[in-house]
Amino acid sequence: MKTLFFLLFTFGLFVSSAVASPPEKARIQVVKDMGDLNGVALNCRFFDQAQRIKRIMIDNLPKQRELGQVFEDETNASFLRFTKAAKPCPSPAAFAGHVGEAEEALKQAFSIN
Repeated sequence: MKTLFFLLFTFGLFVSSAVASPPEKARIQVVKDMGDLNGVALNCRFFDQAQRIKRIMIDNLPKQRELGQVFEDETNASFLRFTKAAKPCPSPAAFAGHVGEAEEALKQAFSIN
């Protein structure tokens, strides 16, 4: 009986750790949002904003490979989506505003309370 309880308890811990919690999902989403903006910045040749985005990421995220991978994957997907959709580039000022909003969301999501 103790062995069965131990196995079920261990399995429960494994399953609960495999599913991202709502705060973790929110954090991943803001990283994806930054990757999405980075893809647009690269496509529209807003290289100053692409550098700004990377600096924001470096300065505000914990150094975790998984977060960097999410950012890179979303950057690539965003670049391809933007190219395929043949959308016009936003104005540089409007885009800079979007980056500022995303920066605030990222700082809030990763703030240490």
